[in-house]
Amino acid sequence: MAIFKRLTSFVILAVLWQLSFAQTNTIPRSNPAQEGVEAKAVLQLYTSLMSLEQTEIHHVVVMRHGKVISELHPAPFRAIDAHTLYSASKTFCSMAVGLCIDDNRLRVTDRVATFFPEVLPDTISDGLAKMTVHDLLTMSSGIIPDWNMRSITTEWEKTWLAKHLKYEPGEKFLYDSMSTYMLSAIVQKVTGHTVLQLLQERIFAPLGITEAEWEQSARGVNTGGWGMRIQAESEAKFGQLLLQKGNWNGKQLISREWIDRATQCHKVPFTDNPKKNIQNPGYGYQLWLCEIPGSFCADGALGQYIFVVPEKDMVVVLNGASMKGYEEIDATFRFIKQVATNNGPLKFDAAQQKALDKFTASASQRTVKGVKVKAKPSIALHDGFALQFGADGNLQYTFDGRTITAAPAQWHYASSTVQPPYSIHPKSVFKGLNKPFTTAARYSWENRDKLVINTYWVDFISGETVTVEFDKATKKAHVSVKRNFTSTPAANLTLPYTPAR
Repeated sequence: MAIFKRLTSFVILAVLWQLSFAQTNTIPRSNPAQEGVEAKAVLQLYTSLMSLEQTEIHHVVVMRHGKVISELHPAPFRAIDAHTLYSASKTFCSMAVGLCIDDNRLRVTDRVATFFPEVLPDTISDGLAKMTVHDLLTMSSGIIPDWNMRSITTEWEKTWLAKHLKYEPGEKFLYDSMSTYMLSAIVQKVTGHTVLQLLQERIFAPLGITEAEWEQSARGVNTGGWGMRIQAESEAKFGQLLLQKGNWNGKQLISREWIDRATQCHKVPFTDNPKKNIQNPGYGYQLWLCEIPGSFCADGALGQYIFVVPEKDMVVVLNGASMKGYEEIDATFRFIKQVATNNGPLKFDAAQQKALDKFTASASQRTVKGVKVKAKPSIALHDGFALQFGADGNLQYTFDGRTITAAPAQWHYASSTVQPPYSIHPKSVFKGLNKPFTTAARYSWENRDKLVINTYWVDFISGETVTVEFDKATKKAHVSVKRNFTSTPAANLTLPYTPAR
């Protein structure tokens, strides 16, 4: 009996632990019509996004009047899966700076150099002496961005502060993730806590966000300009907090004054791309202003967005892996513009809602439908690649020092400590991300001689497609590995294989 009680307690604790990280369905739910939005308009948004070339949609959450009216998580991605945010992380860092401002621990006029006496160069230029927190917040440090720096040294603060200032601080907009990293380091200096710890205590806990991770530098500082790993629903809560000017359930978590200051235009970063100038007409404090007056967004590489549109009382979250960011923004704002301002509930259209529900239930990433093949050829480990079928019908492939299991025509989920592919390679990469990653993999035969394996790290961003074409005449297999964040194949190999017996 004692053993049974202990086992029962263990099972209950395990379930509660899993639920504590699920964090889904914690925002009130409604349907589009009830909140003044046509279900067919939401469906059009989804179909537009899913039809974009060179684009994967992993998560979409649409909120209006503080309620989730629809969400999309195309298989194998699920609502419970976290996602890395790339530069959308910057807006979270800005709010941590705002908390320090609210607490009088920091001022936007404070000089950056004063926080780092131990790593300053022997001679401090006039420009470095003048550089302020405001200059970092507005991406106008005067330093030309060096995107390779984080990949070749662990001394990020020292190396960055030693760089030549080409412009006077505040003179020119120069988008630079290291500026945000320096803000993160300043927050840690003045509070004794990382940006993530500060947000967890002051913002995430009241919002009910318990699962959040943030990459760190070798010095244990959250990367600031990238590296937040969090669920789409938690992003939606954060966006709703900004829409509500920092107020949550009647409590002011961050001052309205800071939200107003952060969301006003401080810089107008015009580019040679007129579409980008329309979509992003200005820059605030670590966030972008958008084309609808008063709207703004957190914006990260490869399609990570939190759109906040006060005029429509809406928040829209997008996560994915896309090379078509401008087209994603176009589709999203075409949808938002259709929504009437200050309208009440619409007449419920059961057919529209049914069509929307059917689409969200069946949406999935593009995969090969496939044909049935009895042959089970194998490739011994060679040039870093191996392929082996099991008696259960699953296969295992090895590439890049890791082995993945895939199931036939359905997703095989597995927890793994193996690090996923990443489009950036900073020193101490993945430090701070402590939870195991989850892979989902499936395979299909496009024809009798062509095998296609789709793999996703569903709680990060990475995906890869492995194509193996078998040539029976030569007993050679051509192997191609393509990643979802680049158009350049990760591998093109021609390897001997052993035919099925």
